[in-house]
Amino acid sequence: MEKVFEKQISLKDLWSSVIEQNGSVAVWRCPRENTIHFLGDLSESPVKGRIDLQKTDMGFVVSPFMNPEGNETLFLKADLYGWKMGDGEWNTSTPLSARMEKGEPQRPRNKFGMQAHGDSEKTNYYHLNHRPDTEISGEKDHFITMVKNGINAIEEGEFDKVVSARTYDEPLSDNFDILHQFERLEKAYPDAFVSLVSIPGRGTWMGATPELLIESSDEHFRTVSVAGTQSFPLDKDLSEAAWNQKEIEEQAMVSRYIIEQFKTIRLREFEETGPRSVRAGNMIHLKTEYTVDLNDVQFPELGTVMLHLLHPTSAVCGMPKFSALRFIAAHEHLNREFYSGFLGPVNFNGVSRLYVNLRCMQILRTRAVLYAGAGITHDSIPEKEWEETALKCQTLLDVMNGHGEPQRTRDTEKKENKIGKSL
Repeated sequence: MEKVFEKQISLKDLWSSVIEQNGSVAVWRCPRENTIHFLGDLSESPVKGRIDLQKTDMGFVVSPFMNPEGNETLFLKADLYGWKMGDGEWNTSTPLSARMEKGEPQRPRNKFGMQAHGDSEKTNYYHLNHRPDTEISGEKDHFITMVKNGINAIEEGEFDKVVSARTYDEPLSDNFDILHQFERLEKAYPDAFVSLVSIPGRGTWMGATPELLIESSDEHFRTVSVAGTQSFPLDKDLSEAAWNQKEIEEQAMVSRYIIEQFKTIRLREFEETGPRSVRAGNMIHLKTEYTVDLNDVQFPELGTVMLHLLHPTSAVCGMPKFSALRFIAAHEHLNREFYSGFLGPVNFNGVSRLYVNLRCMQILRTRAVLYAGAGITHDSIPEKEWEETALKCQTLLDVMNGHGEPQRTRDTEKKENKIGKSL
């Protein structure tokens, strides 16, 4: 990798160089790291198909929730790559420097597939994915009924857990700037995987997820179970967290699911750490971590195998998986698209890190569609599950509306009431 030529480059330059050619982009920052990455794929559409981590080149992958065979996964190749450490300058690999210095012609801008906000000095474009103006998934009555139906199905032995999701719409301000929103989100969530992805025909998605799906290299494999949710003040120590039986049981189900997948492939040599409380903005979750030394087990393809076994996890779908999927398809009335799918960089410096796409939103022409779900068990109370989804939406809305790191203020509580009661 080389530092860019004399002209200082910005994220806006990188973004525009790809978006204006109708290419695909991904911008991200991994948890507890200070490097922001940019990747641009200049092809007309990303490669689609099942991912083999051992054979895949360096790039970025995005998978929808409904992808049981893995064939719908999108791979963005690294035609252009840039990075910035902390407050330093942006650096790029040679291809971008050469293209910008030569002033290569750009393909015509697809005006019907992009949206611009702000004046010409600050305008940035992004790809649109057309959705209905209204969706039943955002209505409280529908969600409450769905939760009740889920509890009834659990009592009848159809499954042990199901995750019910819904949406919330937030209007975009007239001066909305998508790159500023990403930078704001990145600063607000240092412990999350923060991403912004824009793909022709598939739209533009931004989020800050706390949940690792898999991390895989030649030497190690890692995954986590994350479940159970409660509001928790930012000024309180995590050692003071108390969990009720419903939340403990929900997290235990996710952990059991991971162990069952290990058993499926006869893997017994793994290390389990947790559960422990972890923070995600103004919420906390229970987390258990699983690691495998690949030098000990001689299983180099473990990352690929576990990726296809785990997705979708019981934390976003339910248990047993296929019974829960059938319920979701029949009752949710929502195309989750990339929400609760997975995304992340593959084979960067020999490491692939894929995350469950939670705490995310899709950016449309005049509004953002936020997604949230709640794990339903036999102990669930429908009204409280609705309130949990409102809290999860609020963590993103705080940042969107310029509050910085999420905090529970009187204004926040009023907004939560709006999310929780007016839909």
